[in-house]
Amino acid sequence: MPLDFVTTLRTKGRQRAGEIVNLLGISRPTLSRAVKGAGDLVVSRGKARRVAYAARRPLRGSMASLPLYRVDASGLPHEIARLDLTYPDGCAADFLGDFGWPLDDEMRDGWFDGLPYPLQDMRPQGFLGRGFARRHAALLQVSEDPTRWSDDDVLHALALLGMDTPGDLIVGEAACHLWLEQVQLVRTGAGPDGLTESKIEEAYPRLAAIAMATGVAGSSAGGEFPKFTALRQPAKGPAQHVLVKFSGSDDSPGTQRWADLLVCEHLAGRVLQEKLEIDAAASRIYRFEGRTFLEVDRFDRHGILGRSGLTSWMSLNAAFFGMAGRAWSEAARQLAEHEWLDRDDVARIDRLWFFGQLIANTDMHDGNLSFQPRPLKAGAGLRAAPAYDMLPMFYAPVRGVELPERRYEPRMALPAHMDAWRQACAAAIEFWALSASDKRISAAFRGVCSANAETLHGLLG
Repeated sequence: MPLDFVTTLRTKGRQRAGEIVNLLGISRPTLSRAVKGAGDLVVSRGKARRVAYAARRPLRGSMASLPLYRVDASGLPHEIARLDLTYPDGCAADFLGDFGWPLDDEMRDGWFDGLPYPLQDMRPQGFLGRGFARRHAALLQVSEDPTRWSDDDVLHALALLGMDTPGDLIVGEAACHLWLEQVQLVRTGAGPDGLTESKIEEAYPRLAAIAMATGVAGSSAGGEFPKFTALRQPAKGPAQHVLVKFSGSDDSPGTQRWADLLVCEHLAGRVLQEKLEIDAAASRIYRFEGRTFLEVDRFDRHGILGRSGLTSWMSLNAAFFGMAGRAWSEAARQLAEHEWLDRDDVARIDRLWFFGQLIANTDMHDGNLSFQPRPLKAGAGLRAAPAYDMLPMFYAPVRGVELPERRYEPRMALPAHMDAWRQACAAAIEFWALSASDKRISAAFRGVCSANAETLHGLLG
């Protein structure tokens, strides 16, 4: 009977107790004996009428559970769950503490159709992620293209090397040991020193050259702009982890445009904070050895070791809603309907969405809107993370170098959204005006910015 029971679960996936009884034509006491006889081959989750069973699936030949840790504000990890892979795919979590993220009924029982969704944003992606994959593909026995990785490939990579991914989670003892080595170095005074203002003029061009040569420098934060990560030590206050985007170093029109867009991203963050009361990642612009650098504070890092949770709308959407590619405003309303997001954040995301459209940001995809966990009386909720990657990508070079003529054609909103649109429009005019007067931006693009400000003036009336 245990073999028939396990084979059924491997073939059909997880089943509730009543479903197994009907499938096998057995009694409940017989099912209990089958579960006991199957031992570690079977995973059970849920209580009473919600109890369900699944066949345990190995990860690279190992049937061992994987611990899931959360790193706190001081840098110490705490085990919050253990993960078991299940047939034919997905996993089961045994929660040992507060998971901290919204869950539906199946997830609360421990069942996930894939990886738990906060882990999806930890997968290597973008410029740095591709470099990580190329560097470690042989060790991990995976493709050099991380977009081809299965969930099992991702979990294997995270469990071995994922000690410093976005957010505050670590999977597996090996990765946690690597993190604890970092903690020990810092606490014993042997840890990394943050770069002071006087050191970045030498360090940033060197780190940019390394990033371009190897495709990896620091942790695997997502995105497509060339970048590296660094630890900065300001003149006052604690050390700060930063993400540094950079342009090319030649004087070609395409390179100049990328440099222009980095300055625009910096200015957009300022306008969001000052004109729309939307929190945005703090940033600074530097120019060294012909390159423009945009230094952005990481809001999932605090001091040298502290970390906080982060997940994208892309991961939330895939886990709960299945409405990919929709406006961020619709995403916010969906989350509010589930009582996970408060109305103030919905309004902020409305303004952010319209602002992005009006500054010609054509790259507002599901991965560029993120959330952080927020405790609620009845579980867990979300709050909007600071805005990031907000820039006029409509004007980005095509194929990296070509600059085709672009016609700026902003659109007005429907009456129901006109108040948010008007606020965003006034802020967008401020953004275009600031960009038009900023001498760090090329004269040609300043002219584009000036014309766009006038266009919006006409629309706002």
